[in-house]
Amino acid sequence: MKKKIKVLHILNLVGGVEICFRQICENIDTSIIETSIVCQKLINKSKLVTSKGEEVISFSIPIVREINPIFDLFSIIKLIFLINKTKPDVIHAHSAKAGVIARIASFFFKIKVLYTPHAFSYLSANSKFKRFLFLIVEKILRTKNTIVLATSNSEKNQAIHTVGFDQKKVFVLQNAINLKTIAEDKVLEKTLKAKTYICTVGRPSFQKNLEMLIRAFEIVAQNNNKVHLFIIGAGEYSPRKDKIINMVNNKKLNTRITILPWVSRKKVQTYIKNAKLYVSSSRYEGMPYSVIESMALSTPSVLTNTDGNRDLVINKKSGFLVDICDDVEMANKITTLLNDTKLRNKFGLQANKLFIQNHLLSDYLKKLTIHYQKNI
Repeated sequence: MKKKIKVLHILNLVGGVEICFRQICENIDTSIIETSIVCQKLINKSKLVTSKGEEVISFSIPIVREINPIFDLFSIIKLIFLINKTKPDVIHAHSAKAGVIARIASFFFKIKVLYTPHAFSYLSANSKFKRFLFLIVEKILRTKNTIVLATSNSEKNQAIHTVGFDQKKVFVLQNAINLKTIAEDKVLEKTLKAKTYICTVGRPSFQKNLEMLIRAFEIVAQNNNKVHLFIIGAGEYSPRKDKIINMVNNKKLNTRITILPWVSRKKVQTYIKNAKLYVSSSRYEGMPYSVIESMALSTPSVLTNTDGNRDLVINKKSGFLVDICDDVEMANKITTLLNDTKLRNKFGLQANKLFIQNHLLSDYLKKLTIHYQKNI
C-alpha cells in the first residue's frame, strides 16, 4: 500500500480561509492525503471532518491576525516542536500570518511550504509604514522552500512583481466550491422571496470598505423606496462594526439596511440566491468565496475593480466593475441592474458559465493533490 502524504495545514480558522480549509479536508481523497491542522482553539466551531466523516487531527497554537511579538514567537517555537514530532511531508500555510510563522519554523527542517496568501498582508495596511514593513517581511521570507499557490492571477502578479518571487515558484489555484454543498434554508427563503434586496458578505473592516457601499446605497435608496440592503458577517474580527452601525443610524437608513452577524453558509447562500444582485465594495481580495457563490447561484454582481474581484467578473458581461472610490458609479450600476430584469438574467447566466469553467471543487482538488505530490 502506497504511503499517504502527510499535509499539515496552518491557519487562523475564520472567514474565507476557513471555507477553503473545510472544502479541502471534507473532500480531498483520504487514500492519498492525510490532513492535520494547526489553528486557534476551536471554540464555537463545528467539527473538522474528512470525506470519510473522521475528525481531522488538530493542534492548538495561537495565530492572531495582529502583530504580537510575544505571541508570534511562542507560536513559532511551538510549531517547531510540533513539526519535529509529527514529521509532515509538506506544510500548507493559509493567509499572511500563518505564512510567516510556517516559513520561519520550516527553516529548521527540509520541508516545502505551500503558501496561499488569500491576499497579501501589505494590501491591508492603512499606513505607508505598515505597508513597507509587511512587504519587507514578505521579501525576507522568499525562501527556496516556499511555493506560492496564488488564489488568482492578480495575486500571482503581486507575488512575482511586488514581492519578488521567482515566477517558476508561483502557481494559480483559484478558489472553488462544491456544488453539492450549495443549499437553501427553506424557512428563510419564504421570508426573502417577498423582499426586493441586494446583499454583501464580509466583516466591517478596512478591507471590506463598507462605508463606500453604504454611501452608494444611500443614493440608490433615494430613488427606490423598496430595495433593502443586507450586510452579512458582522461577527468576530469586525473592527469597524460600531462605526458602520453608527453610520447607518446617522444616515437614517436603519429601516433600509440590516446588519447581520456570521450565519451558516446555508443561510448565506439563501440570501445570495434570492438577492436581485450581489455587491462588494472591497479595497482588495484574494478570491472571495461569496462572489464565487453568487456565480454558482446565477446572481449578478456589482464589484469594485480590485484584486480578486476583477479576476471573477468580466465587466459588462457577467457583472459590473466600478472604481474603488466612486460611490456614485456604484449606485448607478446597482440601479441599472435593479431596473433591468433582462440584463440581470443575462449577467447571471454568464457568471454561472464562468463558475463552471473555473471554480469546480473537483478540478481544484486534483490540482492541489498534484502540488502536494510534487513537493514532498
